[in-house]
Amino acid sequence: MKYPSIVSDVMKDIISIEADVSVSEAAQVMIDNKIGSIIITENGEPRGIITRSDMIKRVIVAYQDPRETTAGSVMSTPLISIEASTPILDVMRYIRDHDINQVLLSSDSKYVGIVSEGDLVRAVTVSSLTQFSTLLRRK
Repeated sequence: MKYPSIVSDVMKDIISIEADVSVSEAAQVMIDNKIGSIIITENGEPRGIITRSDMIKRVIVAYQDPRETTAGSVMSTPLISIEASTPILDVMRYIRDHDINQVLLSSDSKYVGIVSEGDLVRAVTVSSLTQFSTLLRRK
């Protein structure tokens, strides 16, 4: 069994929508894919991100109609990325220090995946529990 050590070991595929899609449709894509954020593109190029928190703050609390409000009008920019070969613990520190929940992963100047704080915590927890149970089985 390979224990995750770099962030690309636990990254997820990027799921995106165009900026002119409604926030309501964006939310449905997030629900369907069981994700907490979605990348917003313009002409296929990544430009921003919308998270659950963005939807709450910028649409619901602002009394905007999610069927009429476009994803591009409430997206967060700029996109924040980190090298896919970065150690998991370094990415956890980066996310904490920058007060974000997700970060895009890049390799050769291209976005290759995305990872959330929850993905990282799960990876470290599973790895730690697996290593701990191995130690317990030793005689």
